[in-house]
Amino acid sequence: MRPNNYGFAMVDIANEQLNIKQCYRYEKDALVVAEISCEVGDRLMNEYLGEAGSMGRLDTDSTEKTRERYRDILHALDCHLLLLVWKSQDEDRLLFISDTRRVRALEFIDYLIAEFGLVRGNAEYASGQISSAILAVQLSGMDLSNTMEYFLQMTMSYYEDCHWVEAAKYGVIHCDEIARMTKYYKKKIAWAYVKSTDVVPQGEQVRIKSLENESGMLLTADEDTYIMIGCRGEVYDIKREKFERTYEATDEALDVFEQMLDFLPAIEKVSDGDYISLDDVANLCYPRRGAGIYASELSSRTKVFPANDSMEYFLGRPGDYMAVRLDDFTDIYVIQREIFLQTYEQEQ
Repeated sequence: MRPNNYGFAMVDIANEQLNIKQCYRYEKDALVVAEISCEVGDRLMNEYLGEAGSMGRLDTDSTEKTRERYRDILHALDCHLLLLVWKSQDEDRLLFISDTRRVRALEFIDYLIAEFGLVRGNAEYASGQISSAILAVQLSGMDLSNTMEYFLQMTMSYYEDCHWVEAAKYGVIHCDEIARMTKYYKKKIAWAYVKSTDVVPQGEQVRIKSLENESGMLLTADEDTYIMIGCRGEVYDIKREKFERTYEATDEALDVFEQMLDFLPAIEKVSDGDYISLDDVANLCYPRRGAGIYASELSSRTKVFPANDSMEYFLGRPGDYMAVRLDDFTDIYVIQREIFLQTYEQEQ
């Protein structure tokens, strides 16, 4: 195996906490991939995931202690992203740690083994388990020599097979290209909204899990932040000024049965992990005709980083749509294919 074929360099790192067997540093990002012992790997996984191996709810103190331990490990290895791999009985196991919002841990692990492994986690930490026999078949089909080569290649693929869009720059550099995209308008169907401060007190943090960010985006409640509810029950945040330009608010209460939502919309309180249902406090709203977008169908996996300092990102897959507001070319986001076709129509 030649790690440089995948953009990695083999490094010699001594770390008492991890007992590293072999270690590789990615040349294009602050990312390290390391093989560790079964004993160390299972202990690290259980510290956060619990003995059952699930992403269980931890009290705030335990979660912060775990974060501190993992931050110490990242600091010791001089990286922001760390993939640990090891064998445990007849399984290959993974633990991925991220302290940057540019790569969500759950999304990364999901990319590596989604089709044939078990994945759990959130934006900061994620675990993966895969049958060693199934992985061996995968290696054979890809003509790879060992599991470490597989994870190095898949890590390289994660970066190279993805189009990374920085909205603030993209909207300026590609303005002519955007203006040639097809115009669409939202159909005159009901959406729903709720003021964030009607759900939790001002200043409290909640996590919103959307279809384009399954790990959950952190949101701080304030008077200028609203929460939108889409036709499939998906939720996302919107600033009051943008909401008022885009939608006409009503006092009509949301009825999840009448609106035929696929699932009940909810948000998670960061303080205690409790979920709050939004359907009891949300009202309907309707798109204003003048609020349109440019849109194009994605042909490749795409990350869109909004033009703000949150560094949360939308994840789009082939067939989804990248949307750009007509009145602001730096307001770029991703709309899942089924939702786009259901809620938008082309300009006549």
